[in-house]
Formats: sequence, C-alpha cells, structure tokens
Amino acid sequence: MGKRIFVLLVGVMVLFAGFHSVNTVQAASKKTKYVTASTLNIRSGPGTSYKVVITVKKNQAVTVTQTKGSWDKVTVGKKTGWASNKYLTTKKPAAKATTSTKTMYVTASTLNVRSGTGTNYKVVATVKKNQSLKVSQTKGSWSKVTVGSKTGWASSKYLTTKKPAEPKNLAAGLKTVGKNKQLILVTSNGYNISSAEIRTFEKNKKGEWIPVLTTTGHIGKYGFTSNMSEGGKKSPIGKFTIGTAFGTQKNPGTKLPYRKITNDDVWVDDPKSKLYNTWQSKKVTKGQWKSAENMNVPAYKYGFVIDYNTKRVPNKGSAIFFHIANSYTLGCTATSEANVVKVLKWLDPSKNPVIIQTPIKELSNY
Repeated sequence: MGKRIFVLLVGVMVLFAGFHSVNTVQAASKKTKYVTASTLNIRSGPGTSYKVVITVKKNQAVTVTQTKGSWDKVTVGKKTGWASNKYLTTKKPAAKATTSTKTMYVTASTLNVRSGTGTNYKVVATVKKNQSLKVSQTKGSWSKVTVGSKTGWASSKYLTTKKPAEPKNLAAGLKTVGKNKQLILVTSNGYNISSAEIRTFEKNKKGEWIPVLTTTGHIGKYGFTSNMSEGGKKSPIGKFTIGTAFGTQKNPGTKLPYRKITNDDVWVDDPKSKLYNTWQSKKVTKGQWKSAENMNVPAYKYGFVIDYNTKRVPNKGSAIFFHIANSYTLGCTATSEANVVKVLKWLDPSKNPVIIQTPIKELSNY
C-alpha cells in the first residue's frame, strides 16, 4: 500500500513538473522589434482567444519585454499586450520614401545635386544659398529635388522649408537718382576685388525702385578706384549716364542708339591725342593718334558705352564699357552675353537710365 502511494506521488510530481515547464514565461531584456505583417493585433493575453487591445501596422516598432512560447509581450505607446512573435523581427526596415511635393530652400553657400542618394554619385547641378527647390521625395537623409529641367538628389541637411528673408532693396534710399527711372548698380565687397554684383531697378508710378535683374559680373583686374589712370586696369567709381549701344552683330532689340562695329572701328586711348577717349574710324583718323583699341573683338559682340571721362581729361582713363566677359576686365564692367542682352533690351533712354559703380560700403554716398 505504501509503495502504491509513493508511486502515485512521484507520478503527480512528474506531471506537475511537465505542466510547469510548458507554461514557463521567459523574461527577456527589453529590445525593439518591427512588425512584418500588414497589420498585427496586440491582445490582452498570449493567445488568439484574448481580446484585441490595439492594432499596429507593418514596419511599426514595438518594445518586447517578455517571451512566452510563440508570443511576445510588447509595449506600443502607453499600451501593453501580447503579439505573435511570428510576425515580429529585430531587423530594422529600410527607410520609407515619402512622395509629397514641397518647396524647400538651400542653406549652404553652394549645394551639389547628385544623380543618386550618396556622395559617390556624380554631380548633375550645383545650387546656391537661398535658392528654392521642388522636393518630390525623401529617402533617408536625402531629398529628390528638381532644379530647372534637371532632377537629382541633395542632402536634406542643407534644405529648409523656411523661406529666406527678402534681400534688401539697395536702390531704396539713394539720394542722387530722383530724376532717373532706370538704374544699374554695380557693387563689390571692396576696392581690390574684381568680382561684382550687378543689379537693375526700375521706378514704378509710386516712385519705388523695383528690382528687375540680379546677377554676378566682373570689373577691372585690380577692382575699383576713385583715381583712374590710363592702363591702370581698374574700374571707375561714380554715377554715370548710359551712352551708345554697340555690337559686332545686328541690334539685339535695344531702344538705345545702336552702332554696329566694323573692322575700321577703334577707340582712341592715346592721352596725347586730341581724339582721346572717342570712337573713330581707323582710316579717317590715321596719323592723329599713336594708340587705339580695336573694337571688332568678341567681347564687344554686344555692349554699351559708360559715359566716363566725357571731358576727355588726358590719362584719366578711356574706353569704359559694359560688355561681355567671364573674367576680370581692363577697366570695364562685364557679365555674360545673356545678361548683357537682357540689360540692352530693358534700357530705355526715355527713362533717363544711369549706372552707379561703387564698393558696397560706399553706396550711401549716392
């Protein structure tokens, strides 16, 4: 009888031990898992018979604190429940691309737009600070942008949705342009700098200066000067009227008086000549000067005369023009052909146009 009781007790203990082992809850250190199913029910207990407390979507992150068989205890926000670990993975899903189109602005001084999402891809365009871009997609830390007719990828780190402040209207407040309705401003950041900013403005009926064109350009190799000399390779500061337009090609559409350049045209730069700082015929004036600039050159395909040294003071500089160039000049002001043509088409002698050239810090003198 005692032996039967002993065997029975041992059997009960084995059965209990087996039952206990099946239902053991394994404590797990907290870790993040991601949902692999399109939707996943989080239940109040480890089984499909328990009620659903929340539903999560594919790729959503959950925090796992315990595992019980094929079920994980998870936390989603402020709610805790159980989810089938068949539909959970520790592998983080790839960054999801977004496709809403929005306008963003460049915060870097220059920003490369590349053919793919990485610095190893080739540059397809370069944009400048404050330029606006259309962003159609984001992928990780890169944004798909459109620049004119080109599309590529730019680092999102250098883009913002905040529109930059409007640039200061440099023409507003000038004291010497009351009788002028068109204005060209050529400014630099100092005296010994050959690069310049070129801005054009037109006065509206209210007397307000409205910006028309803003671009970059070039002045003399050694920058601006208030004391010009012949051959000094510097550009004069001051306020000047606009003279004759010229070019080796036909009139591009300017309202200014236009003179077509021929092989016979020269600009006299001999300070000892009575024809100093004037446009002349080489044949007609032969022997009246020892030095003159040939006008029939590519830089003068289009341009206009800046009325500098109209009293023709010897050695004070000659042949000061607004013309085509992609680098420093010998004393003229220059920009791209496209910009020169734009300015020529815009200029209207009936609006009394003038050009002011100065370092930016001295603009208030005008």
